[in-house]
Amino acid sequence: MKSLFFSLITAIFLASLVACTQGQPNSSPEVTNADQIWIEGKVLHPLKSGYLVLERIGESDIEVVDTLIVTSDSTFRYSLTDSKPGFYRLNFFDRQYVNLILDDEDVKVVADGDRPDGTAEVTGSSDTDYLYAINDIMRGMQEEINGLNADYMKARSEGEAEKMKQIEEQYLNIEQQNNEKIKSKIQEMGTSIAALYAVNFLDAEKDFPFLDQLAEKFKEELPESSYTQQFVNQVEGLRSLAVGMPAPDIELPNPEGDTISLSSLQGNYVMIDFWAAWCKPCRMENPNVVRLYNKYKDDGFEIYGVSLDRTKADWVQAIQQDQLTWKHVSDLQYFDSQAARLYNINAIPATVLLDPEGKIIAKNLRGQELEAKLAEIFGDA
Repeated sequence: MKSLFFSLITAIFLASLVACTQGQPNSSPEVTNADQIWIEGKVLHPLKSGYLVLERIGESDIEVVDTLIVTSDSTFRYSLTDSKPGFYRLNFFDRQYVNLILDDEDVKVVADGDRPDGTAEVTGSSDTDYLYAINDIMRGMQEEINGLNADYMKARSEGEAEKMKQIEEQYLNIEQQNNEKIKSKIQEMGTSIAALYAVNFLDAEKDFPFLDQLAEKFKEELPESSYTQQFVNQVEGLRSLAVGMPAPDIELPNPEGDTISLSSLQGNYVMIDFWAAWCKPCRMENPNVVRLYNKYKDDGFEIYGVSLDRTKADWVQAIQQDQLTWKHVSDLQYFDSQAARLYNINAIPATVLLDPEGKIIAKNLRGQELEAKLAEIFGDA
């Protein structure tokens, strides 16, 4: 997964929170002043060498805050002063990492400390509890998707097209239900910065109004936070690509070397299709797109295929193999493609549907969703 917001934080927290468990609320050490919190706990299997280090995770780097002393009875206790809400992790001897959000609550951590997949229990931090809740939602979704993937591959190998279509619909339903669970959990969080971790699991395009409202809430209630400022700036960057806005023009060469502009297709309903020969989900979706293009091309439906391939040979071969007869362009720059950067594309397949005036009317439609939208536009004839 490529994160749209706070990519380093998301990558670190998603990777290592899966090994942690949420404990019951406990009585915390006495707080000496409003700007001081206590981090205490125990190492179940302390190593003879190495250090227990508190680290702060920024947007682009990890900063060492301090080294914590582990006593002879394997416990530790540390006071963090003048803290602002932030993403942190406890580094146990470079062998295990336990992630935390530290704000104004004392926290207790009990961890194995001797292996990357060691267990850890964190209590006292409601913000960290939110992180566990989001990871639980994502873990549950992944388990369902893994089962569907196995069923899909079986149906594909047996040529069961109808079964494949049913599984695609199941996937979309699971994805939609998952998004609603995450949005509901975010609403519970208020302005906990845990919400800025959770938003990475939403569809930034489809859920833009929700993200826009959240950015306004953070701007009003937590204006001084650097996390707020970064999040607000990133949401503002999405605004120009929101549904209803004019689509930025693209001008790239086709396989023959001739420059084809997106704007040259105005007057039609146009789907910008970001794809690549190496992208298995893209290739699996192509038969559906071919079918719908052949059905509606005479009614004013065009496709502007933007490849994120690295080599012309792979790109052209995939066009021929999949019988993609629409307009194709590419600068062969992978995700550094000027078109991908312009449209904030960080994963494919990705689509943007435009009306005849060149305004964005839908994003990331595929499978049954794409078929339903085109039927709505053109009718079922």
